[in-house]
Amino acid sequence: QLSNGMNVLFVNKPGLPKVAFGVLVRAGAVTDPSDKPGLAHMTASMLQEGTLTRSSHDIAEELEFLGTEIRSDVAREYILLSSECLTSKWPKVLQVMADVVRNPNFPTHELERVRKESLAGLDQIADNPMIIASRASRSLVYGPKTRYGHPATGNKQSVKAMTRSEMKRHYSGHYGPENATFIVAGEVNKTEILSQAEAYFGDWTVQTSLVNTETQDTEKEPQPRTTIFLADKPGTSQSVIRMGNITIPRHHPDYYALNLMNYIFGGQFSARLNMNLRQDKGYSYGYMSSIDWSMGPSAIMVGGGVQTDTTKESITETLNEIADIQNQRPVSRKEFNTARDGIIRALPSQFETQIQTLMQLVRLVVFNLPNDYFSSYVTNLKAVSLDDVLRMATEHLNSKHLKILVVGDKETIEPGLRELNIPLVTVDYEGQELP
Repeated sequence: QLSNGMNVLFVNKPGLPKVAFGVLVRAGAVTDPSDKPGLAHMTASMLQEGTLTRSSHDIAEELEFLGTEIRSDVAREYILLSSECLTSKWPKVLQVMADVVRNPNFPTHELERVRKESLAGLDQIADNPMIIASRASRSLVYGPKTRYGHPATGNKQSVKAMTRSEMKRHYSGHYGPENATFIVAGEVNKTEILSQAEAYFGDWTVQTSLVNTETQDTEKEPQPRTTIFLADKPGTSQSVIRMGNITIPRHHPDYYALNLMNYIFGGQFSARLNMNLRQDKGYSYGYMSSIDWSMGPSAIMVGGGVQTDTTKESITETLNEIADIQNQRPVSRKEFNTARDGIIRALPSQFETQIQTLMQLVRLVVFNLPNDYFSSYVTNLKAVSLDDVLRMATEHLNSKHLKILVVGDKETIEPGLRELNIPLVTVDYEGQELP
């Protein structure tokens, strides 16, 4: 930790003369005001558009000369500015990154350009059923105005209304040393890392409003029975299905068991869902499940793109797979062993490059994991029993209260969906109910 409270996390990774590094700030979409969705995203997008001493052109030109770029990732619970470069160049790249993080100027002319680009991107959402499904499913599962359910990139109304002063105020409230971590992975030692960190961040003394994402929850409403939400996309050749429910936060003791159950159910190519809907039935090119792990409520989501004329059948098969893993065909000992071994064997490949190692360190920071998390991962995974996995299927796949979103040609698929005898509601591309 630096003298100003900024955390530093690093791994010395020799072999290649390269360094991957970044600054993580807890200023993701969960920090958006309820009436300003997308403010965190727009604020982060403006960081490289000019500082007190560098224009956006200066920043781009300097980074190009150094043979690298600064990537900006805006997640739900954090933002990350990161770069990868030759070890000999990294202090100079860090100098630019520190300026971008500490001294953004939010120039008006650049703001208007970024705003136009953002609005153009929002216009294009209607052309992409996968993006529609991603946005609308979060809204349905978490609640449209919650910190985890609102659109992270905002909507047209909020983006048009955002002002420079709002972004500066948001920046001042969330960007500071106590809310940030400097992360490094590469061929560089502790002494140099701390020396560079102190040189570029040691006198950063801004006070911020720290955000406790763990206390944020979904809307406190009674959970209705499983419902289909249909977003009409006329003329599309496939339907996109997303169904899911809220489950445990990342720091819950059941994390390892639930992750293992999901791996068997739909978390990789040879999982049950994909073997059924792709390999056996031929309904889809890829049909999976995933868990969007958060410090706050996490969501387990199931789905993929399916042929339009198999939409009803795909939902039926998905519900059958849930029933199977809960009751009719529980996880076998062979499935359990194969999945556990598969996860363990895949672990080393997640650290092959400097940038991969950096992103693993990001997980340690975001989820407040202990420094020995990866060295104890296999031990903790092996502590999970088959009974634990069986319990996960019944406790965390909520078959009676699923939100099932279907993005597809309403005229073609609605009659079949109504045959399922599941309540059906028509929604727009943001997941809002239509008359």
